[in-house]
Amino acid sequence: MVDGESTDPESIESADARTKVPCLSGWCAVLVVGLLLFSATANRGAQWQDSGYIILRIATQQLDNPLGLALVHPLHHWIGRAFVAITGGMIEPCFAVTLVSVFAGAVTVANIYGCVLLLGRRRFAAMFGAGSLMVAHTFWQMSTRTESYTLVTALMTGECWLLIAYVLTKNKRYLWGMLLLNGLGLANHMLASLTTPVLVVVVLLALRRREIRARDAVVGGALWLVGSLPYTGLVLLELVRSGDFAGTLRSALFGHAYAGDVLNASMSVRFASISAAFIVLNFPNLLLPAACYGLMRGIWQTVPPLAARCLLAGLVIHAFFVLRYSIADQYTFFLPMYAYLCMFGGAGLASVRRWESRGARQSVSVAAVVMFLLTPVACVMGASVARDRNVLASMARNKPYRDDYTYLFVPWSSADDSAERMSRQAVDLAGGGGLILVEDEMASFAVKYAAVRSGNKEIDVTIDWTGADIAQAASEKRDVVLVPASVDKPPAQPPVGSWIPQGDLYLLEPHVSGS
Repeated sequence: MVDGESTDPESIESADARTKVPCLSGWCAVLVVGLLLFSATANRGAQWQDSGYIILRIATQQLDNPLGLALVHPLHHWIGRAFVAITGGMIEPCFAVTLVSVFAGAVTVANIYGCVLLLGRRRFAAMFGAGSLMVAHTFWQMSTRTESYTLVTALMTGECWLLIAYVLTKNKRYLWGMLLLNGLGLANHMLASLTTPVLVVVVLLALRRREIRARDAVVGGALWLVGSLPYTGLVLLELVRSGDFAGTLRSALFGHAYAGDVLNASMSVRFASISAAFIVLNFPNLLLPAACYGLMRGIWQTVPPLAARCLLAGLVIHAFFVLRYSIADQYTFFLPMYAYLCMFGGAGLASVRRWESRGARQSVSVAAVVMFLLTPVACVMGASVARDRNVLASMARNKPYRDDYTYLFVPWSSADDSAERMSRQAVDLAGGGGLILVEDEMASFAVKYAAVRSGNKEIDVTIDWTGADIAQAASEKRDVVLVPASVDKPPAQPPVGSWIPQGDLYLLEPHVSGS
């Protein structure tokens, strides 16, 4: 025990006290703050890309994903459908589905508070770790869009919290809960499988040290299996249906098109530079220095080595996986790594709070608070600098009504309603039974969702068409709408009439000759 620690009002000393009321009351407070922030800044409309497809699948109750089993994310799907059912039409289904991300993001932040309180015994440090994740650029963004990543981190951080509690108390119920959450994590996303080996080692060590009995390990394994059933059951059903073991396994582990990316063993300089830039964008404050200090010193001071080693293993595994995962939206997979960094950052600041020099402690603490409060400002300034330097010159998509700098760099997703504007306008222009042609598949999901919400079953939305389809629709006097892939690229001349600009979209005027 550090001198004077027992009289410190933010210190939580006994393992029993650290896993009960102080954690729970703080957890609830942080949860409420996270819910208020994320719900106030959440995107309330249709969305681009995979977010739009998730919303469409939930709204149309389509569980399967043609890209493979690994892209189904059944737990997220079923929770999304539950949120839509619970809200009962009081809010738009797309916003109801986004509230899953909001809730899971808030739970993640609260779990970080619980983890750091167990690791560092300091409430201020726990709030620092939780707050740093809450305002981190990508985490804030994913907590306000429809994605499965915050559900990944909610379950993973809950798993970490229970792991630390088990190591501290040897209570087998924490071990069981840890395994159940990992199973549920697998039911949501294959990312959860990255830490499954770490938990297996914990169970084996517990058996070897006789902290648990064999039947306790069996119960834990059964709970893991029950938690994973939304996904493992789906895989089993597909195996029975297809009879193709190798194909089903490949689909379950990688999907139909991502095996090369998942198994990639190299990292390009370009992706390494982008990764480093995003890490700094997320933590332009004291979190990263605090995390380094926590890794080197803080986390080893207050918890048994097993807990520290398990968390370090989780960080290393996730960092190795994502840093060589060379896909376009690589930065969205950083969230588990960020959660671990915030745990270590909180532990690092907790160690700082034990320094003998009161002046040094206060200086670091004040700097931590000030830089935390300025983090959103830094994100907005980063977007402005990126715009001025035109850093997206070779990557900007220029989708209808979308400002790519706002879409990518501003963390609160309510700042961008371009997909909602585009999809609603397309449906309005299509009239009673028009044809909507979408050049970009990643935009088609929002348009299809808007068509479903309109209740007009006569509207057709397609990404595959020919000139003959346009000519036939024109001959039937149907309104034909074109949603371009990029507003900077004029569409090809139609076989009949001309495209008349309607904002960023186009409407076919069949009776006007092309020039």
